[in-house]
Amino acid sequence: MIGTKEKEQFLEQGYLIVKNVYQEDELKALNQQYFNIWLELMAAGKIVQNSQRPLETLYPNRLRDFHRDNQEITDFMLKREALQLLEFLLEEDILAVQSNYYFKPPGTKGLGFHQDNVHIGIEPDTSYAIWVSVDATNEENGSLNIVPGTHKMDMTEIEVIPGSSNAFGSELQQKPKGYTTVKVNTEPGDIVIFTGNIYHGSSKNKSQYRYRRSFVTHFARKSVEKIALNYSHLVDKDGKRVRRRINTHPKIIEEQTSIFDYRDATFYDQIIKGM
Repeated sequence: MIGTKEKEQFLEQGYLIVKNVYQEDELKALNQQYFNIWLELMAAGKIVQNSQRPLETLYPNRLRDFHRDNQEITDFMLKREALQLLEFLLEEDILAVQSNYYFKPPGTKGLGFHQDNVHIGIEPDTSYAIWVSVDATNEENGSLNIVPGTHKMDMTEIEVIPGSSNAFGSELQQKPKGYTTVKVNTEPGDIVIFTGNIYHGSSKNKSQYRYRRSFVTHFARKSVEKIALNYSHLVDKDGKRVRRRINTHPKIIEEQTSIFDYRDATFYDQIIKGM
């Protein structure tokens, strides 16, 4: 599906769009799995709707790492054709780090510029993402925003910006001067591959009726030596657990209360209260 030209583009710009990697039936099955999970969370009282922000609070900003207990989500995450694309670009086998599913209903805030590996703490090298477009995306319903070329920069410090509209709080990174933002438009089944050092984020969903569902998995090269504690549940492309040393000095060391436990209702409370 890709060749030397696409590899050169990825190395130069830090990201690559590949069309039609996932089929309609695969996307439908994935949505059904997460709808079932959402219903279970609702029934258990782990999602509490706020009448002032009904859609934002009804749908958690993200559902993280539910592949661990769900074989269908794991199979989607480890689709051979998708992994082969990344392995072709990196010329190395890869390990899956984490998965996230985003509902992004109408009115949802955008996500400010950030570099993934600031949190993930992969050493050496960086993390890599495969971002799957579950719905058609454009600027109206919250496109993925990427700053080409910034993947060649080192990781920078996070800034706390009071009054930020960032979906995850007020911690952001300012886009470096002289770089241009690309607003990525995709169709269902397309994927965007990008590095953990590239500046990226997303726009607010300004539409009235459109969701912007997406599924993203972060990966590491198989040769990774260290990774931050919150992201240390690595699996190979066969779904088998793989262990690496803990990086105790990533750019951001998360507090104990923020260490993610996907069985713990407090995670969802934190996400909802932070919106």
